[in-house]
Amino acid sequence: MLISNHKKDLPARIREGGYSFVDPLRISFLTLKNRLFEFMENFQEIEKLRSENQTLKIKMEELLFYQKNYYQEIISANQRLRELLGFKEKQPYSLIPVEVIAYDPHNYFKVIFIGKGKKEGIEKEMVVVNAQGLVGRVIEVYPHRAKVLLILDERSKIGVRDQRTRDMGILQGKGEKGVCELKYVLSRADVRVGDKIITSGLGGLFPKGIVVGKICAIKKDPNQLFQEIEVVPSVDFGKLEELFAIKREK
Repeated sequence: MLISNHKKDLPARIREGGYSFVDPLRISFLTLKNRLFEFMENFQEIEKLRSENQTLKIKMEELLFYQKNYYQEIISANQRLRELLGFKEKQPYSLIPVEVIAYDPHNYFKVIFIGKGKKEGIEKEMVVVNAQGLVGRVIEVYPHRAKVLLILDERSKIGVRDQRTRDMGILQGKGEKGVCELKYVLSRADVRVGDKIITSGLGGLFPKGIVVGKICAIKKDPNQLFQEIEVVPSVDFGKLEELFAIKREK
């Protein structure tokens, strides 16, 4: 107070000097504070982006997994179902859709099991087909599944005819060989390799006109009454999935 009374402008000069010393520190502190806040905000934003990137990476890997493992299967199944739908619409008889649930491990390519049975309208001796042609016939029926004898089995015998020449015969399976034998075709019959074989409809069990396969080999002996003929089935028995059981008209 004495100094201020003696030199009135001294306090003002001291304050100005103090301001000139403290103000840069204050500005520096504020700048540092602002930068610190910006850094924290940027850090939080970086952490947020890092978390989002990790989530997106997981989603991308998940999509790639589905693409490689499921989407192609869905596309494939869709194509098969379209073919089956087109096949069903062309048929003059009623069809019950069924799926293969198992192969018989002791009779592979001879017997399969389907996932419908008596409760779903499946009956013994029902004919089973797919869009490619004749698969076989039901030989045993359970409440919710059924056993199907494939045309490759040696026990399978089907009345057929050559679609081109109309010559008739009996088609019998040859088991693991993957082909069938066409029996009782006369030696003079003009059948050829590549001829399409269809069901004859005789006997009443197999409807007429179902594609069975094509002749793949012929052996003629002038001293024999019948030709030795092999037929490759039109159905790929290693890829059976969706099938139809033909419902009998009552």
